[in-house]
Amino acid sequence: MAMLDLEAETMEFSKDSIEIDNEDFDFNYSFNMVTDLLAASPMNIIDNETFETFKHLIAYVQDGNELKKLSSVYFTLTKSVQSEIEIIDSQGLDIDASEHKQVLYHYMYLLFISVHFLVPLFTQDEKNKKKISSSEFEKRKIDTLTTILSSLLGTFCELLNHQLSTIIQGEQELIEFCDVVLKSAYVILMSKDTIKEKTNKSLLVRLLCTVAKNYQQNDQVSHRLTMALPFSEHLADPIAEIISTSVKYFDNRNFLQNFLLSLSTISPLSTNLAKNISILLVKLSEYLSTDLYKFMNSFEVFEKSSPTVRAATMICYGNCVSSLSINEDLITDSKVLDLIENLVDTLETNLLDTYQIVRQRCLQALELIISNEESKLNFKKKSFHWILIANRHLEDKSSFVRKSSISFLKSIIKFHPFTMNGGKLSWDYYWNNYIYFTNMIKEIDNGILYNSIRRKELDDDDDDLSEIIAPVEDKMDGVFKLIQNDSNDINDELDANIINNYETEVAELVLKRKYCRDACIFIKLLDKSFILVATLLNSKLKSDNVSAIEFFTVGDAYEIASSKFGIKQMLHLIWKSGSNEDGNKVVEKLIEAYVSMFLTPDPNASNEQKTIYIALSLIKLTYNCSLADLISLEKMIVELCKGKEIEKSRKEKESRNYKPMYQHYITPQVINVLWNSFINAKHPKEKKGAIIILGMIAIYDYKVINIEMIINHGMDLNDLNVSGRLDDSQNLNIEITKFSCIALRRSIPKKLPKDFIYPNYSVAIEILKKILLWNTVNGDWYNLAEEVLNTLYEIDINSDDSSSEVLKQKSMITFGDNDESVDKTTLLSQLLFLAGHIGLKTIIFLEKCEAEFKKKKQETENNKDEQEMELDLIGGTNEDDFTDTIQNIKERELLYGKDSILSKFVPLIIEIITKPKQYKNKFLQRQATLCFAKFMCISPRFCETHLGLYISLMKKSSDSIVRSNLVLGLGDVAVCFTNIIDENKSALYSELHDRDLLVQRTCLMTVTFLILAGQIKVKGQLSQLAKLLVHEDKGLREMSKLFFQELATKDNAIYNGFIEMLSGLNLNINDEEQDDKTKREYQEPFSLEHFKEVIKFVLPFINKDKQRNFLIKKLDGRLEKCTPNEGIRYAFCIKELIRRDDFGSKKDSESEKSKYYKELLEKIARFDRLERLDPTPPSPKDY
Repeated sequence: MAMLDLEAETMEFSKDSIEIDNEDFDFNYSFNMVTDLLAASPMNIIDNETFETFKHLIAYVQDGNELKKLSSVYFTLTKSVQSEIEIIDSQGLDIDASEHKQVLYHYMYLLFISVHFLVPLFTQDEKNKKKISSSEFEKRKIDTLTTILSSLLGTFCELLNHQLSTIIQGEQELIEFCDVVLKSAYVILMSKDTIKEKTNKSLLVRLLCTVAKNYQQNDQVSHRLTMALPFSEHLADPIAEIISTSVKYFDNRNFLQNFLLSLSTISPLSTNLAKNISILLVKLSEYLSTDLYKFMNSFEVFEKSSPTVRAATMICYGNCVSSLSINEDLITDSKVLDLIENLVDTLETNLLDTYQIVRQRCLQALELIISNEESKLNFKKKSFHWILIANRHLEDKSSFVRKSSISFLKSIIKFHPFTMNGGKLSWDYYWNNYIYFTNMIKEIDNGILYNSIRRKELDDDDDDLSEIIAPVEDKMDGVFKLIQNDSNDINDELDANIINNYETEVAELVLKRKYCRDACIFIKLLDKSFILVATLLNSKLKSDNVSAIEFFTVGDAYEIASSKFGIKQMLHLIWKSGSNEDGNKVVEKLIEAYVSMFLTPDPNASNEQKTIYIALSLIKLTYNCSLADLISLEKMIVELCKGKEIEKSRKEKESRNYKPMYQHYITPQVINVLWNSFINAKHPKEKKGAIIILGMIAIYDYKVINIEMIINHGMDLNDLNVSGRLDDSQNLNIEITKFSCIALRRSIPKKLPKDFIYPNYSVAIEILKKILLWNTVNGDWYNLAEEVLNTLYEIDINSDDSSSEVLKQKSMITFGDNDESVDKTTLLSQLLFLAGHIGLKTIIFLEKCEAEFKKKKQETENNKDEQEMELDLIGGTNEDDFTDTIQNIKERELLYGKDSILSKFVPLIIEIITKPKQYKNKFLQRQATLCFAKFMCISPRFCETHLGLYISLMKKSSDSIVRSNLVLGLGDVAVCFTNIIDENKSALYSELHDRDLLVQRTCLMTVTFLILAGQIKVKGQLSQLAKLLVHEDKGLREMSKLFFQELATKDNAIYNGFIEMLSGLNLNINDEEQDDKTKREYQEPFSLEHFKEVIKFVLPFINKDKQRNFLIKKLDGRLEKCTPNEGIRYAFCIKELIRRDDFGSKKDSESEKSKYYKELLEKIARFDRLERLDPTPPSPKDY
């Protein structure tokens, strides 16, 4: 028998060291021989021939394809080891230690190499799984390997559960023996495929815990686990389970401390290693649960580690506090409470960390604490402070932190401590109860009790919280003021204990009042949260949008009043497209939110009640909506009509007969209820909402429109007469009629199906004419008339004749009626409005005719044969001829033709707009100029002739609404006749600096549209737009920023115009103060302070190195010839253009470009000194 040096053999082992010739090797003979010998006595393993044969058997079956042989070899090995264990147990102290030590050494070596041969088979199968033909064989193979590994691990555990020190008596020998076990365990641990099965994983965990605890191998085990961690991401979870099991079930606390100490010494931390450590720490904190607090000192070292590890430590603290808060026994211990307070303080302190991941994890840790439903601790006082903290981080520069802040706030709302009113956070409910209880307490004991309580509130309240509710309390006409009486000099001792002198009922009253007051403060704090989150609805980051939508949905569920504004505002997100990195589609989230808030009835209600609830909810969505809100709601309704596809399994989707099924939110039953509301609603508001929603649904399905119902119930004009006026009770009828017109024209689909039959609109057309002829002083008539004309041109095939008839009759009423009770100015204003809008609709009608002709012409030509095409060349209608005819009508007939009714209005309009002193009525002037602007879009001849008059009116009119309308009209003219307006676009830009804010905003919107649509080019005028970036009005500033952000998406637009923009910003900076007080503001020098602000915003959009280098050289060339004031500005631009990373590395710093930049920076340093010595004072007016 040769002695086996276990440590040396295992160190020298490699798979190639066991040589075997598979062809000559007789497996059956060798296996039977070894089996017989070991069955006779497991100690026969120390025989050299038997030992070597067993090694060859293990090596022979390593390909894993013969499962029966594989199982037989490994199970023979494990059974033999178990037999040896039984012998050791039976002999007790009389055992021959030296002989059995060698037996164990031999078996341990075989177990060691078995693991090395077995583990790769798992990975090999995974890599070659595509090549394996039989999936059934593959499954059986994995099951067999798993069973074998389970047997090996069980054998290891059973062996180590015995006191091996009686056999392996030397301390060093025992350490070496355990080291071989650890090496085997390490090999198994490093392969994630081997521990997928729970049994194997638990056996491996028990094995390592046994070695660490029973054989005092804490250092060795923790060292091996620490060394394994950097190499695989999957190890974090099993290592955490090993350590937690050792602590909880093996009472081995030193093992955890040793491991954490070993972990903290690793340096430097790579990105992957830091990530693995973070996962491990978090998992460890989850597994240890309430035992975690005993080891908090060991976690403190990670607070100063890398940001990723530090962030994970914060989650560990959150888990620790969360687990402690559910243990009633522990939270009675003052030390535990102190620990909880210290951990929460640490989380709050680290919220100011410079790294976003740490701030994010701190918020998540606090959310873990507040959202623990089983918590026995009351964090009510903390929740006030946490809302303030979360509000602060809603403005964090990191979107991840903002998202976590919103999530934290949602949890604060969901787990709030105010359970009255069914848990709803209604301000009215708590505020009214607060006042009620206050008044009741005031009546007790001549106000002594109230004064005591109120004094204590004012003295002891947190300053921030007092400021939250104090303004609201002060508005209540003295409800919360102290009561003046003879007992005001009550001493402090009595003040502090006065409540103890009263009955229990009074004490309850005081507590209820405090409860309601705290709830009011809580709700007020959340109001600020909703205001801040509402700003994220406008964020370009879709993750912000999604988080904000979810937050407002929660706010609505808890009836928080301040959420209503955001719910309406988030409706505009319906226009968002695409999805963010997390795959959260904004539109889908928005639709889900609206469905949950408005279209999800009580599940216990009847079907009829559910239908009524949905219909009324849709109607309520229209209340208090602006035009923009209605446009977005329209899009939302169309999306809701489409419904949501019901999720099916992948197998069902791949089947041939699969047809997607949809869950429809707006059913035919809901539409019937909407019509019923429209017909029978007592309140005009509800009736109006019903027809609005029906009109929106008609975009998706035109068949929902019932023309007869609209005529009978939406256009009831019985009270209308030629000279009558509307009284207040009839005002809403105009709105209902307007939206009825919109619904009516949507009874015709945009794309006409082949089987579409035009309904009979004759009754409706006559009613529409009457509305246009209606004489009223109500200003809402103009909006109604616009929709009536739009509808008339959609449903009337003879709309040109009908509109001409309306104009003639309206003219007769205006000029031919001598009734003095009729307001002629109002009638004339209405007539001019009709003339202008009919002119526009006529142009649109002609363009539709032209488009339809071209379409039909193309369809006909596609179906013709060669002979028919030749005949068409001889006598057919040419497409160009038709186009020329249409153009001739627009240019010469409509405004200049003898038979054209519109031409009769031209002299009248010119007369009114050129003589404002004679025609002083502002409303008449506005309608005349509006009509004039519309006529400018009809004929290029008329436009060219009257462009000078138009621009003169736009500049000189004293009415800002007239100027605003003309600016808007000039934008339309620019779209219609680009060549005509191109030479006069400076007149449009000049209105950016109009004296009225309304005109400036209108001009900026118009210019933005024209530039981004490519209708006009921007180059020299870019400086005028740039000046608006620092305008005193926030709205203009934001609009200007949006313009530059969109302009930056156009190819090099900002780069191409930068130099000219710079010249415009530097205009007149060298001039002395002007005496001419009438000089327009934009010509005044632009202050240096605002210049820097503009440049800092604009230059980041020029991000190509080649372009930045060119601008740097261009500005460098100007430095030689510029004045000091210009030099200061050029120097600032150069510094902003030079990137920091141009000097980042040694290689970059030695490049020619970097050397040039260094010389240039030294050159412009003199301008910096000049600016410090004599800074240019800001101009009082920057444009």
